[in-house]
Amino acid sequence: MWDFFELFFYVFSAYADINGLEGITGNGEYLSFKGIPYAAPPIGPLRFRDPQPPLSWTSVRDARSHGATCPQVDINTNGNFSGNEDCLFLNVYTPTLTPKTPLPVMFYIHGGYYVKGSGNDDQLGPDFLIDREVVLVTINYRLGVLGFLSLDIPEAPGNVGLKDQVAAMVWVKKNIAHFGGDPDNVTIFGQSAGGSAVTLHLLSPLSKGLFKRAIAMSGAFFKDFQSPFEHKKRALLLAKQLGNCTNDPNEALSYLQQAEAVDLVTAKPFLLYNEQARRELLEIMNFRPIIEKPMESGNFLTEDPMELLINGKVNSVELVLGHTEEEGIYRAVTQKDYLLKYYPYDEFLVPVRIANEKTGSEVLDIGNDIRRHYLSDCKLKEDNKNMKELINFYTDFTYVHHIYRFLEMWIKAGLEAYFHVFTGYTDRNVYGKYGERYGLKNSTMQMILDICLVDPLTRHWEMILEKFLTKLVTCIQISLNMGTNPTPNGTVWQPYNTNSSNYLTIDLELTPKVVHNASTLRFWRKIYCNAGQKFATCECV
Repeated sequence: MWDFFELFFYVFSAYADINGLEGITGNGEYLSFKGIPYAAPPIGPLRFRDPQPPLSWTSVRDARSHGATCPQVDINTNGNFSGNEDCLFLNVYTPTLTPKTPLPVMFYIHGGYYVKGSGNDDQLGPDFLIDREVVLVTINYRLGVLGFLSLDIPEAPGNVGLKDQVAAMVWVKKNIAHFGGDPDNVTIFGQSAGGSAVTLHLLSPLSKGLFKRAIAMSGAFFKDFQSPFEHKKRALLLAKQLGNCTNDPNEALSYLQQAEAVDLVTAKPFLLYNEQARRELLEIMNFRPIIEKPMESGNFLTEDPMELLINGKVNSVELVLGHTEEEGIYRAVTQKDYLLKYYPYDEFLVPVRIANEKTGSEVLDIGNDIRRHYLSDCKLKEDNKNMKELINFYTDFTYVHHIYRFLEMWIKAGLEAYFHVFTGYTDRNVYGKYGERYGLKNSTMQMILDICLVDPLTRHWEMILEKFLTKLVTCIQISLNMGTNPTPNGTVWQPYNTNSSNYLTIDLELTPKVVHNASTLRFWRKIYCNAGQKFATCECV
């Protein structure tokens, strides 16, 4: 059995590319350590439980290959099941093991609706960030039913996918110095559901002290959180669908722990008839982050996140938050067939949480208000005009208004944030290219680490990436001190606060601006307030 120092020595000695891997940018070499277990395999009696300490090993461990991805299916294509439950691995990429001073650490949480994705370099490559003299850590965490099922008992408390992320952060805190990283200078960042997770770590007591800065890209917990509907009943329904009809959570747990992972992941435990339609529209996932029933230990979140924000009960760290200009391109275009199918039903324009709490007549009235605000025609057609309207709706509905809700509450709590909108478009942008047929060109921030999707690397992309990543990494490499300018080259990026709604557009040029979409925020505030729910603060104007 090796201690950590011996472990790293032997891992490194077993590593074939001891002279380093050449980065795709051609700016130098880096070292990679893949498939490092940060928690015990969550299998058998550990399925659905909080992550446990990693197991030791007694021989040299090969760190040249990624560990298994967590069980999942491709929800966009209804693709085949893949992955293995023994999946709690992380990857470390570093320019050197012996820097003159410890390097800043970037800890990436992948997106994918909390049901798909991984930290592997087939999509999340380190090359661009390594050029910035940082240590990059990417992780796998339990997804979907295996990561978020809850029976409100200690053996299945819920949120274990988020607790996996915490366990990986703890591992980084203890061990990243062996890779040249500074354990006291860790920035967590993520995109989409990864951005949502970042904002939840800002609220969880389990995450306190494990990171210094946070970057949430195209995601805030409102987008994916929305207090899943009757999470315990859904877990019991899953057991029933798979063959065990019981209301006893312990009996259901025993049964579900013995079920095949593929059956768990591919099941569709819809509690309401309309959930199938909402699932097709990518508005609902069966198992998501929840407010946990308080347990003796290991509580990630036991209070309403909105109330935590309003009351300032947060992990006060330096925050960078942002989105792209037309986030809705991906949703509107890839889900076009379902949009055409369900377009006559205004209920599907209403946020899920509101729809589940109002009467049918009220939901129709709210949906009609939203339709009139965004869509000009009674019949949806696949033309440039209608599709641009749909993209605008999905941009606001799925991403933007949720991000501004979070931002408003964050600054109302007396905290500051640096806000940005990414407007760059490149030939490497797979999702942004969906909009070309409708005369739209824009980017998605998922491309920050996606290095293997499109070739060749274009100079246009390099220029935009240079601008964007310099901004991100600068927020790590210098002290923000909450009020100083976190950008180089003379560009002034002022914080977004209660006195000024400043933000930075990131493209080939960096342009400081002031938020101008007040009408959008007023509209969605009115929707929530008229439904008797808080938009952000208690103000309904």
